[in-house]
Amino acid sequence: MTSRLIFQNESLEIRLPTELEAPLHFEAIQASIDDISAWESWCTAGYSLEDSRTYLLDSYVKRQRGIEYRFCLFDLASGKIVGSIALNRIVHEYKTANIGYWIRSDFTGRSLAVTAVKALARFAFDELSMTRLEIVAMEKNHRSRRVAEKVGAFDEGLHRNRLYYQGNPVNAWLYSLIPGDLA
Repeated sequence: MTSRLIFQNESLEIRLPTELEAPLHFEAIQASIDDISAWESWCTAGYSLEDSRTYLLDSYVKRQRGIEYRFCLFDLASGKIVGSIALNRIVHEYKTANIGYWIRSDFTGRSLAVTAVKALARFAFDELSMTRLEIVAMEKNHRSRRVAEKVGAFDEGLHRNRLYYQGNPVNAWLYSLIPGDLA
């Protein structure tokens, strides 16, 4: 059974979202569409409330199958979703996975992504027995790269054509985390 809650302090909770929280998820994306769409092809002006519902329902199915774990960051004071973090591209045979994240535009600069990556990495290492996690950031995504550096991820360099963005291959920096990297 997957832990529903992977982090909590006096102001932030990182946990599995439910379908009922689709309006909060949608509102967070709408508030951040310019920032998220610069790096994520799925985030467009046409993103709808139904897309959030579908995402959250799909999250449940993928979690049950053990192929992806998606969590949301909740600001306890406002009740808003202030970001999302996921463990995806899981290869159980090799005990590896990818970490992806975004933070709501009006909540950036508060180290929320750093906190989320550390919490998700602990979950992946402790509960799923992963031995390697990767963070892949587009070449010019300096904020995402900075998060990887702040959590102590190892910089494995710039990889040519490592990601696809809007149907085109793009270069991306690759960072890795192994259990000993977390303090």
